[in-house]
Amino acid sequence: RPQWDEPWKFDYIRRSTGTGFVIEGRQIMTNAHVVSWSKEILVQRYRDSQPYVATVKHIAHDCDLAILEVDDPAFYEGMEPLQFGELPKVWSVVTTIGYPAGGDEISYTQGVVSRIESRLYAHNRNRSFLTGQTDAAINPGNSGGPVLQDGRVVGVAFQNASSLENIGYFIPTPIVGH
Repeated sequence: RPQWDEPWKFDYIRRSTGTGFVIEGRQIMTNAHVVSWSKEILVQRYRDSQPYVATVKHIAHDCDLAILEVDDPAFYEGMEPLQFGELPKVWSVVTTIGYPAGGDEISYTQGVVSRIESRLYAHNRNRSFLTGQTDAAINPGNSGGPVLQDGRVVGVAFQNASSLENIGYFIPTPIVGH
């Protein structure tokens, strides 16, 4: 990642993790901030230590979304893509799925949608878009994971309010679809 205040320097190389999910067309949806400035992107299937090389097919920094592809067809064997649902209603229950920091197993948390409103997206820090707020846990590592309701994706987890407790945000499907 460049250091914008000292453009002759670059930040040190580090490893980071995030979450993604398979969508139609043998593609993986995640957040742009999960793959931005990456030198190499490796993805793994649930409970499989085999790494697969992925490439960025599309990236939208303004709304913090990215679509990845894996060339090896073995990665997709036996996987069903997740389907998208409608914008969830306030007070309805959603489930976040991902790999938050501190563990190698998948994490499932449930929470209530407390707001649907326009909010500043932290990745670009200069644009506001429709955002869902929930008290379901969304922590570093959950980024790019699906937010589900009735078995359908209603959003993509992407940021939390670090100064507050139990406040997480997701990109709702009207933004994802756009």
